[in-house]
Amino acid sequence: MVNRLEAAWTLAVVVLLAGVAAYSTVLLYHVDALPAHPDEYVTVIGRQWQWEFCYPANGTCYNSTYDAANNSVSGGALWAPAGSLIQINVTGADVIHSFNIPQLGIRIDAIPGRTNHLAFNVPSVSPGTQFLIQCTEFCGTFHGTMRSFLVVT
Repeated sequence: MVNRLEAAWTLAVVVLLAGVAAYSTVLLYHVDALPAHPDEYVTVIGRQWQWEFCYPANGTCYNSTYDAANNSVSGGALWAPAGSLIQINVTGADVIHSFNIPQLGIRIDAIPGRTNHLAFNVPSVSPGTQFLIQCTEFCGTFHGTMRSFLVVT
């Protein structure tokens, strides 16, 4: 004969796990959803050993070259207005890279032949504030210099 207490505990665990599974499924769907109308689209291309930022709205692209001697970037950066919603479309040109803005908790892989999408809100901070962008997937000899900045405009 089955003990009623054992049956109750088993049923409670099954109900709890079913609830967690249902909640996780809904949450995962919403986390991966892209906004219908972001304020700006930016295509990010990872190249050995630089980031390229393309702005389809005005047809321009900028290659970002990092100078470790003075912690600066020349050639371009990821520019975005404070408080705006940005969608980035990330791909790789040669090897796998990983686009990472650690201060904002943003990380997405840049894989050749595949485009990954991510939307995020730019913090409402004063113009000129910079957030470090770095590659977090070992991509070769100069991986350590594959950096740029998100510059709030």
